[in-house]
Amino acid sequence: MQFNSGEKKAVAIIAIVAVVFTGVVGGIVSALVVGKHHDERGYLHVAIDDQLITVKPTEWCDVLMQNCTADQDQALRGQHAPLPIGQSAMLSVSENISDHPWLLYLLYADRNGVIINPDPTPEYKTSGSAFTLELPSRPDRVLVNIEVQPLSAVVVDGQFQVARGVLALNTTPDGFRVKQPSPQNPSAPSERVEEPSATG
Repeated sequence: MQFNSGEKKAVAIIAIVAVVFTGVVGGIVSALVVGKHHDERGYLHVAIDDQLITVKPTEWCDVLMQNCTADQDQALRGQHAPLPIGQSAMLSVSENISDHPWLLYLLYADRNGVIINPDPTPEYKTSGSAFTLELPSRPDRVLVNIEVQPLSAVVVDGQFQVARGVLALNTTPDGFRVKQPSPQNPSAPSERVEEPSATG
């Protein structure tokens, strides 16, 4: 088959357009892949009603306690998602948290807003043991804070694993006042209202 000069020009133009198109698309894809920074820090998903809240860490290190980052703005600002009394929050941890042991701190207040146990004992979760948990809030035990601390491979004194991150969510219901004990009288709540924190 022989092409006349007009057909040869059309084939040449189509070939040039195909090469240019392939080069442009390839360049865009490689720029997106190379330029995209993948965040390998853990996160929490907390479902309350029809909301899905993503909680990012205020502090994060790899399992060997290297490559650490801290988000001071996040730590100062905190995250708040009110959990209505009588409802439950569904907590899911990311795979890079659940693949290692982690601690779950839950802070509760009574119906008067007094913290039930200001220094709660954490729930220890073994590697791969839990991805999603239901966390209820009742009138006599109002859930006011959720905190997750992933554990590192670093062990102190042969028995304590060091926390490699902190992820926290204030779940105090709207209109509910949390009262902290005053230093002078630890048993009686003061009128100061503070952001609850499971670990101080």
